Amino acid sequence: MASSLVPLVAVLAAAAAASCGVLLLGASAAASRAPAIYLVGDASGWAVPPANATDALNKWAIRHRFHVGDVLAFKYPNNDSVLLVRRGDYDACNAASPVQARSGTAGGGAFVVLLFRLDRPGHFFFISGEPGRCEAGQRMVVHVADSSLGGAPAPAPGGTDDDDEPSRSPSGDRPIPVAFRLFVAAGLGFLGGCFLAGMIIWLTVNCRR
Repeated sequence: MASSLVPLVAVLAAAAAASCGVLLLGASAAASRAPAIYLVGDASGWAVPPANATDALNKWAIRHRFHVGDVLAFKYPNNDSVLLVRRGDYDACNAASPVQARSGTAGGGAFVVLLFRLDRPGHFFFISGEPGRCEAGQRMVVHVADSSLGGAPAPAPGGTDDDDEPSRSPSGDRPIPVAFRLFVAAGLGFLGGCFLAGMIIWLTVNCRR
């Protein structure tokens, strides 16, 4: 009877080891995701939207899922600019004290393409620095997912999150990081494989007696 269980136990051990390998490969693939480049506004670029769609840039941002390391490509005429601002300045269209200012004067062509790397999770607030354009809708909020927290969905641009810090879940509702869940699952698979391998050795020894 014991000898008939050996093939079954061997199959189960192999399955456990294979599942462990798949989990580890999945974790490695998630950690090594290649950065993506997004053309802001698609064909319309970084520009004042139509009068009947002043929230077009924010709608564009909501349609995408951004991660740390991704790059925004702003395409705009050389008489425009891109300002990274704080939340209060975004709401008030205040261009007087930006966190970062990028103008389009360099290059001399009709259009400029500015690359902006998203280097942290949380929210980024962009406005045009040219008079009247932010008020006309040339502004955008970009939410960058925190992959360690499972990438919670972004709130609407009218939310009340902090200016420059990543949004956080309340401590009582903080989700378990994806990487930690994968690590635990892989560890359980490894322990299961070791247990089944031990059973194979035990059965093999006892079958020979």
